Amino acid sequence: MRNFETGRASEPGIGTDRCTPLIIGNNSWPTAMGRALPMTGGMGRGKTCNKLLLGMAPEDRARLEPLLSSENLASRQYLERRGEWQVKIYFIESAVVSNLETSDIPVPLEVGVVGCEGIVGASAICKLLPQRDSRVQIAGDALALEREAFQKQLDASPSLLHYLLRYIQTQIVQLSLAASAGVRATVQQRLARKLLMYHDRIGNDDLPLTHENMSVIMGVRRASITQAIHNLEAELWIKAQRGRIHIRNRRGLAEYCGPFYGVAEAHYAEIMGHEG
Repeated sequence: MRNFETGRASEPGIGTDRCTPLIIGNNSWPTAMGRALPMTGGMGRGKTCNKLLLGMAPEDRARLEPLLSSENLASRQYLERRGEWQVKIYFIESAVVSNLETSDIPVPLEVGVVGCEGIVGASAICKLLPQRDSRVQIAGDALALEREAFQKQLDASPSLLHYLLRYIQTQIVQLSLAASAGVRATVQQRLARKLLMYHDRIGNDDLPLTHENMSVIMGVRRASITQAIHNLEAELWIKAQRGRIHIRNRRGLAEYCGPFYGVAEAHYAEIMGHEG
């Protein structure tokens, strides 16, 4: 997994592809690499790559562990819908999920991205209805628990509630910076930024993204996406392949993005690492 702040491979620990043991209530654990690790009994020992689970207080993680079950999330699967109570909360492991604005536009627009650093269903932290749709863009794994059980644990633990409210702040930062990029950045810079954000979350140089995916992500015509891809390819930063984008030069993409990439990532590390 790439380090969110530096873009370089991280040291072992939070934000790496070395997962930390986690007790979960099922019999096998699909890792981020797609392998299932055996577990003993009904409460086996698996691993997690989710940064929120890794970063929370051990006693709070222990509250959630018996309630979690592993699920595989399919591409285009909706995890929550605007104005509808979600059934489950998802701590993302290896999938990438788009938060989509749908209220006043005919075509959904991605306004946020969630991967192994976060959860889908954050509105449940405040006991509110979702105000956006959440759809899986890149298939992968997650740890899920029932919304009502999740909220009971929040009621029982002020420290867990406080910790997850800080996560909501990181989402506000990401949203505000996305709005800034939408106004000030070119289509090519916005595409480069999105590719870096997805690259952060899957830790693989091959991103399974189609022109259709990127059209939704960017909120622009497919013709504009095609031209932007060709221009980034001409710089030797990426290579477009059928159904995927290969990252050839991450540093070049990041330098090209300038202030539009890295700020939200740095704020995440600052906010979630702060104990006050």
